[in-house]
Amino acid sequence: MALQTPARLLIIDDEPGFAHGLAQLLRRDGYRVETVGNGQAALAELQRQRYDVILCDVLMPELNGPDFYAILLRQHADLGHRVIFLTGDTLGEESRAFLEKCGQPWLHKPCHAAEVRSAIQQVLRAGER
Repeated sequence: MALQTPARLLIIDDEPGFAHGLAQLLRRDGYRVETVGNGQAALAELQRQRYDVILCDVLMPELNGPDFYAILLRQHADLGHRVIFLTGDTLGEESRAFLEKCGQPWLHKPCHAAEVRSAIQQVLRAGER
């Protein structure tokens, strides 16, 4: 019986406390987790390493979630369906419109551990098809 390698997750969030806490939770669940502070750093990280799930904040400095996602689709189209968006801005018209249009799962911050786990499993299952 072959051993299954733990899924690799990339967290993109400019709030260090949130990113650290989420990373700790997911590492305890057995995932291999890396964190970066913005979309630009995430694109650089994706040149070095492949990830099974990308958890991405919507509003960040330097390169926000929507702009990161647009570049991701151009450079790594196969990863587009592996993104889960995180946002504290559900009232902003631009953020809401983006989340509805992109069709990817998203969670409102702060999010419950069960919601994060469920979204990750949803993306991992979709990637197996």
